[in-house]
Amino acid sequence: MTTLLMMTHGASMMDRGNSDWTIRDEANAIVAWAFRNGPIEELHAGRTSSLLSDPALSRITDEEMKLLMLFACRRMAWLLELKESDPADYQRQIQVYCKQYCQSWER
Repeated sequence: MTTLLMMTHGASMMDRGNSDWTIRDEANAIVAWAFRNGPIEELHAGRTSSLLSDPALSRITDEEMKLLMLFACRRMAWLLELKESDPADYQRQIQVYCKQYCQSWER
């Protein structure tokens, strides 16, 4: 896994004086990093099917669920390690990630 969430260019939201950074913004960025921008993208891509409207049918396989959960857990562990070892870097990176991927998400 890379040692950084992403390369950053310019000031973070907090560096520019954004005082309305919220726990929800942090949560959105974490979900984007650990879940949304992961293997779920492959499951989400493609055409929809009328079969998906039948609640009796499974939408994903056990292997796909395992892959999703392992990916999310590994990403979360990495974030928590960063938050503990370098809180300032964690804060900077999570805010940049939020700005980059979560601007249209509910706050």
